[in-house]
Amino acid sequence: MRFTGLSDDLDRPAVDAFLSAVDTTMNSNTLLLKVSTDVPITAGNRQQVLHAYLRSSLFEEMMLAADRDRDWCNLSDFDGHHNERPLLRDGFLAATSSLSYAGFRARLRWMLCEAFSPYMTHYTDADAERLAHDFTQELFSQDGSTWMVASVEPDFLRPSGYFNGEEPVRPVYFDGSDSDTATFIHRDRTCYLLLTNGSP
Repeated sequence: MRFTGLSDDLDRPAVDAFLSAVDTTMNSNTLLLKVSTDVPITAGNRQQVLHAYLRSSLFEEMMLAADRDRDWCNLSDFDGHHNERPLLRDGFLAATSSLSYAGFRARLRWMLCEAFSPYMTHYTDADAERLAHDFTQELFSQDGSTWMVASVEPDFLRPSGYFNGEEPVRPVYFDGSDSDTATFIHRDRTCYLLLTNGSP
């Protein structure tokens, strides 16, 4: 299975506005990746496709690039050397469960209006609706209901240890709270992976 990174397509104001809004609300380092693959992605094979992508060298390259592009620089060494260990966590399942398009839009609203917000920076319903609408319009360019969406168990990147007190094994991304989310969105041979984390 071959993958091609398409994250350059995401350099759009509405995409950055939504990701930055989630950053603010959830105290998150929100990342969005876009790839194409050489097989059509269906509900029946999406977990296989997702696992193949997560295990590919491209996934790590795109994560590090997205982390730098969003000015977080949390996933790589500051001196420019490669990490001593891969981002991917051993023994992960990354189990998927289907979300309706309405459920996906509700998840976006939850990120902006209901998720834990340590600095109490929730958005109003109207602002959240505008941000989510503009974001999905940029992603899908047409009726978003033609895309398939799945929630992914966020166990494939190591946690920071913030909530369980364990010593982190860096590099880390998830924090071990309800703010950890992974959403896999796909149609035909194109897919997105939207990631959030968050800690007080």
